[in-house]
This record gives sequence, structure tokens and C-alpha cells, in this order.
Amino acid sequence: YAITGSKPTGDKVERLVKAFGATVEPSGKFYVDYRLPAYTFDKTCCGLIDAHEYVKDPNALPILKRATDAVVPHLPEKALSRAEQEARPHKTIAYTWDETYTLPENFFLAYQRSGDTRYKELAERFIYHEYYDALAENHNALPGKHAYSHVNTFSSAMQAYLNLGDEKYLRAATNGLRMVQEQSYATGGWGPNEAFVEPGKGQLAASLGTTRSSFETPCGAYGQFKITRYLLRVTRDSRYGDSMEQVLYGTIAGAKPIQADGTSFYYSDYNNQDAKKVFYKDKWPCCSGTFPQLTADYGISSYLPATDGVYVNLFLPSKLTWLQNGAKAALTQTTNYPTSNITELRFAMAKPEEFTVYLRVPAWADSSTRVSVNGKRVEGDVTPGKFMAVSRTWKNGDRIEYELGMPVRLLPVDPENPQIVAAVRGPVALFGVGKLPASITRGQLLSAKQVSASSSDLSFDVAEGKVVLRPFGNIKDETYRLYHKVDS
Repeated sequence: YAITGSKPTGDKVERLVKAFGATVEPSGKFYVDYRLPAYTFDKTCCGLIDAHEYVKDPNALPILKRATDAVVPHLPEKALSRAEQEARPHKTIAYTWDETYTLPENFFLAYQRSGDTRYKELAERFIYHEYYDALAENHNALPGKHAYSHVNTFSSAMQAYLNLGDEKYLRAATNGLRMVQEQSYATGGWGPNEAFVEPGKGQLAASLGTTRSSFETPCGAYGQFKITRYLLRVTRDSRYGDSMEQVLYGTIAGAKPIQADGTSFYYSDYNNQDAKKVFYKDKWPCCSGTFPQLTADYGISSYLPATDGVYVNLFLPSKLTWLQNGAKAALTQTTNYPTSNITELRFAMAKPEEFTVYLRVPAWADSSTRVSVNGKRVEGDVTPGKFMAVSRTWKNGDRIEYELGMPVRLLPVDPENPQIVAAVRGPVALFGVGKLPASITRGQLLSAKQVSASSSDLSFDVAEGKVVLRPFGNIKDETYRLYHKVDS
């Protein structure tokens, strides 16, 4: 609604908020003998504060206050790990899966948007101290933890940093995400069987033969987008944008669409034996709710404001409008990226204005990367892994042409198995499809070229014919293989 201003959409939000409000009982009857009070309240809290923020629904915050009254008696005294929940009396193991440690993010946001200090107090109450303290000291506390929720709680650490000012929480989020990336697949996905592995033991490679639940895709992508956006905004480190687009193209962009009856795509399968995209066995799993959130979510990461201009983070067909020095400015981005390695940004200016455009130069970009303004090459610091600053007085009709050197490279599944690799072009992990040869060499994978300028597929020659490599988003019902064992 915030993007489109669609009245039917705004009306629907208000209708849903009102209907939800009618179900809230002061006694918290819903939560009596309910196994996931924090997990469920966190979702409704998020929806209500966003309804207030983006639709200006006057009922949202009063309903949130009543919903908070209802849930608080059913929450523990602090954030509990799964191990701590298992140590307490419980009816079944499912009662130990509640995620109290993700509550602070939305409680802090509720405090910011309402001014009610009660939400700040609740946010502080559920800060995940044990986990954050370990990560802040660079101790890897990930192994064995539930993957998505323990990435999601990095966003609570960032809100704790932004609201309380303690650098410890920023270190926890920064170190934690780095540790996640150190055990991520070439797609950017992580957490086989929804758990983090122990580093140094080749367990990520082992997962290729033991599970088809390699990455909890919609939820994991949502958590990754959030934490990379927080860290990008705070640090202006372009590598978080690299991570964001890797997950966008390697995971969620290839998810099967949700069906009308609730049939949902859940796990990406990276098994090395006939991996395939399939729907989840149950109707309406958690990812059926997270998946639609992503539709709006990645768009808000495309551009970021700067005090002296604008950051261009994602290369997507899009239009941005803003006020520069009080005057209306707009840029329209036209591209077929990442099939093409070129994007164009054209400016519409009410009057000439001096400002800086910061272009993300991905860490994987090679020396053929170049930037031109109105057809003239820009001399400057095109450094992979940083933003390039292009400063000038921009006039109506000015355009930037940005060409990214997009080499094919090979990424090993983990340090213990350098001979098990995935081919990646730019931000896009490539999957072998069709009949694959028994052996492939590094040289053959690196020789892969685009089938045509309009195709995202790459191919290379072997004795048996051509091998096709395909992005996840282009795979339909065919079997595929992400990782290949190559000569050492």
C-alpha cells in the first residue's frame, strides 16, 4: 500500500486489523496451553505496527496494546534458548520451539512508532544475552542452533544497538552474519535441516548426500534480507548488498509460487542425487506467510539515502523519486541484469542539482567493470567490494551506463572439500541440468558461456555434447545439481 497507494489494498489492511482486533480477549484465552505464544505474537505485532506506520490505521496501536496485554502473562521471564525450554517441564517437544529471542526487534519498533516505553521495557527483557555475548566476543555460537530464528534474532540485536547504543550488539550481528556466510552454500542459502553445522568438519559437503531440506527458503531469505539491510544502512559496507542479491537470485527468485489452496514451496534441495523443486508436504507452513512479505521486502533495499545523494544497491528495473536540496529528483533504472551485465540509470531533474550517486561494485566484479556518464567514461575508483562515488551537477536527461565485469568462478562447498564446487556467474549460482557427465573439470566449468545474449543459461562442451548450467529461477520441474566434484 505504501508503494502503490491502492485504496482497495489499504481498505483490506484496515479490514484485517479490525477483524483481528475482534479476536483479542484480555484474558489471553488464545494462548492458554498454546505452544508458540512468542512466535505467533511477534507476527501479529509486526503486522499491527506496519498497519499503523504505512496505512495510518488508527485502530492498529490500540489493538496492539490489547494484544500485548493478552500475551504477556503467557511469556517467560526472559528469552529462552531451545535447550533452556527443553530443561523445563513441557507437554511435547514442540512446546520447546518458541522463539522468544526474536521478540525485541518488533518491540523496539513498537516503542519507536508509539512512544510507549512499555514496549522498550519488553524489548530489553527479551534480549538474547547469552547468544549475543558469545558472538560479540567472536565465539561461534551457531552450531546446532535452529538456523532461521537465530539469523532472525540478529535483527533484534541491531534494534538493541540502535535503541540502546551498545556496540556489543552491533558486533554480535556483524560477527554472527559472517559466521553464517562462512557456512553458506553458493546460492547464499544456509542451514541444512534447519540447523547450523559445526565448522571444520566438512558437514556442509556431507549434507549434499544426506538431506533434501538444504535451505528454509522463504523464511531464510527474509531473515537474510533484513539483517543485511540493517548492516548495510549502519556500515555502508557494500558486501552486504552482494550477500542480499546472492540470496535473491540464488534462492527465493526460484521458489515455486504459492498455490490457491496453500500449497507452498519451503525447502531448496541441493542434494547431489537428482535434486528437484517440490512443494512442502503440509498446507500453510510458516513460509507461506513469509513468502509474500519478500515481494515488498527486497524492493526497499534497492536504494538507500545518503546525506549527499543516493546509494544504488540493487540493479533492478525500477524508479526512485526523492527531494534533493528541496527539489524533485527521479531516476529510472533500466536493465535485464543479471542476464545482462549492463544497467542504465536516467535522471529526471526539476532543476540541476549537485549530489553523489554511490554505485555498488560487487566484490566479484572484474577489471572490465566500467562506469560512463552520458557516454563518457568516468575515471575513478572502481574497487570491487566498495561503493563507487560519482559526483557531479546532475541535469535533466543525464544518464549513467554501468557495465559490470561478470566472470564465471568456482566456489567450494566448504574449506574441507575444495574439489566439490559450484559454478557462479556474477551473483548467480548455476545448476547443472539434463544428463550430466560422470566427470567434469574445473577448466570445463570455467569455460561456460551464455547460450545467447537473451538467455540466462550457460553451456560448455564435453565429449558427450553440451552441458547446460541454469539459474535457480529458470528451473521448472527438471532435476538439477548445484555442486560438482572436479579434479583437485
